[in-house]
Amino acid sequence: MLKLKWVLGAVAALAVTVNLGRAADDVYDLRGPAPVKGQTFVNKGTLKIKDADTTMKVAGQTVNLTINLVVTSEEESKVLAVDGRNVTKSQTKIIKERADVTANLGGNDMSHTEPTALEKETVISERDGKTWKHSLVDTKPNEKQKKELDSRNGIENDDDLYPAEKVKVGHTWKVDAAALTKMLGNSFSDVKGKLDQKFVKVETVDGEECAVVESTGKLTAKMKDDGEPTIDVEMELKVATYKSLKTGVNVKEKFDGKISLEGVQKMDDIKVDIKMSGPISGDSTTSLKK
Repeated sequence: MLKLKWVLGAVAALAVTVNLGRAADDVYDLRGPAPVKGQTFVNKGTLKIKDADTTMKVAGQTVNLTINLVVTSEEESKVLAVDGRNVTKSQTKIIKERADVTANLGGNDMSHTEPTALEKETVISERDGKTWKHSLVDTKPNEKQKKELDSRNGIENDDDLYPAEKVKVGHTWKVDAAALTKMLGNSFSDVKGKLDQKFVKVETVDGEECAVVESTGKLTAKMKDDGEPTIDVEMELKVATYKSLKTGVNVKEKFDGKISLEGVQKMDDIKVDIKMSGPISGDSTTSLKK
């Protein structure tokens, strides 16, 4: 009986401590602080499309196949200049950026690994109004690298996705999916749709106290090929973001949903009609380099 009383007393003491440490009416700034010159971000990410039903039409022939795609990336980006809450210049070392594709065609399995033309390169990005200009350090880009540089983005703040005022856990809000345009980069345009978002809880991740925000919604967009919006994209997504309350960095993010693509894409100067649909998922981590 004495032990039970001690346990109940310890639980009560813990409850008081927790309550004192985080009052029910605590409010939080989900946007976080502005970026600072000299900060270096290390980002690692994976995107997967699994068992996507795919139809390709080329040179009068139609090919039906099932595709699995895994895109992996690792970058180290340093902030070189800021203006208020916006980064205006940065330097990014692209450590890894490649796609692993496996396909099943008529019972035959095929696989291919394709690093991007920018893997192992270092890119300087400068904001020019609302757009970005990119160049390679100490080298002139070839034609393939120029195309990939044109489709890149810079370090963007995500203020448009979060309330301007401080909010409590449980707060819900909606945002126009167009707020994702600058996060998706120059390879997408005409982004439309709505996102439902909720501040679910506060959780510690790798020693960082994070706001956990869940987002769900459907969006449509145009994906560019050779600078032209030739592919229609539809996505249905559920996203969980773990955003550091101290730094504003998304220390962890994961998503899953469905994607469908339909349109025309060039492959070695040959136009290919492509249609693809399947489940999509991914995760990423971002940390500040000390």
